[in-house]
Amino acid sequence: MNLRTPARLATSGLLALSVAAGATAATTSTASAASGSVGRSACTESVDLYTDVSTTVKFRKGPGTKYVAKGQLSKRTKVYWDCNKGRTGSGKSWGYVKVLSGAHKGERGWVFRNYINTPMQLD
Repeated sequence: MNLRTPARLATSGLLALSVAAGATAATTSTASAASGSVGRSACTESVDLYTDVSTTVKFRKGPGTKYVAKGQLSKRTKVYWDCNKGRTGSGKSWGYVKVLSGAHKGERGWVFRNYINTPMQLD
């Protein structure tokens, strides 16, 4: 009987550890999905425009606030606006850009559409 009690405790402890590790692994995979980078394949509209950002704005790994910010782009940072996820006039769209100046020069990422300057067209 004395031999069985330590074995049960060890088994219970191992089971508890496995459950805790499983919960951690599930949390980690969910978090990493939001922190992973999403590229041009997420776009729903093509834009193809050289412009800049209107204010200091977060530069993200994916199109949404659930994605990790790679950093910030300062006001007037030059960008090549490749495409959008979401409709341009919806207020919920995100622009996929390549940074052409400043600290993140050469990097690609996502900026909330309202902060990307749209030049006026003159006829």
